Amino acid sequence: MAYIPGGAQDWVLGFLWRDLRDAMARQVPTGLTLGCAATPAELAEQMAGRNAYVLVMFQGHLPRLLREGVPPERVLLYVTHVRLGLALPALQQLHALLVLNDFERALVEMQGVAPCKVHRFPAGHDPRLFHPPEAGHQRSMDVVFVGRYQSMEQNPYYHRRKRFAFQVELANRLVELGQSVTILGSGWQNCCEPLDPRVQRLDRTHASYGELYRQARLVCSVAAQEGGPVSFLEGLACGCLMLSTPTGFAGDWMSGCDGVQLLPLTAAVEDWADAVERSLRLGLTQEASLSARRQDYLEPARFTSLAQRLSRICGVPSVPMVEG
Repeated sequence: MAYIPGGAQDWVLGFLWRDLRDAMARQVPTGLTLGCAATPAELAEQMAGRNAYVLVMFQGHLPRLLREGVPPERVLLYVTHVRLGLALPALQQLHALLVLNDFERALVEMQGVAPCKVHRFPAGHDPRLFHPPEAGHQRSMDVVFVGRYQSMEQNPYYHRRKRFAFQVELANRLVELGQSVTILGSGWQNCCEPLDPRVQRLDRTHASYGELYRQARLVCSVAAQEGGPVSFLEGLACGCLMLSTPTGFAGDWMSGCDGVQLLPLTAAVEDWADAVERSLRLGLTQEASLSARRQDYLEPARFTSLAQRLSRICGVPSVPMVEG
């Protein structure tokens, strides 16, 4: 059973669980129940009388669920973000912790969690949707930023973490330099920052993201802290050049290799604009193919691979799948 409060079910955690659930349903024995609860009461009702595990999709919800009586040994915690100052109870008693990368694995193990309980879980992408274009394909968009917009008034923490004001400043600078810039995500019609009208804003369903990535030469993320981001995996899978701060999945990569460039948070807008132009200038021959390192990194991040891993963690046998 996944625990995802209602507001999060329509965004990243919701569609991550949807794709993971669908992959598990295709390769586990008949009789396994895969559910999702939006409230502790709903979760308790679904768990009643069942030999159930709870996949908590955000660590901030863990304390309440334990107070509500969910046994810690029945909890799998998905550590989606490093949250400084957030004290998490009973980590050593949980059935398993799922972490995004080796940096977060080290942080969790430093808190005394047994290494055998910590599993690298770089969710996730579907290679049927996210894959490179055919050889010779011409990409029509220079730079793509991915993510929904929320104003400082709506969510001050999220707005600061995503550095929206800096992103808008960079997008404006890039179009001034002649680059075509697209922002993919919802809410941007309500952007409070002065976004240049030449910046294209697209709000599409997630199922169409792969097609849009294949039109993009470079995917850029300026966020101060990413919980992945999923766009990093998806951009890698679609053969895009990547420019990011060294957080989330990007923290696993060496800057300057395999079409990935990393910049520190202290870098100015001019540094980011220069890095974009340099990447586009030097990366033309890399865009339509995946390096061996990209392929090795993406393979265990497929939803079918993650479903097999999650099944093993819960002691449920699964049948390996070949994706069509």
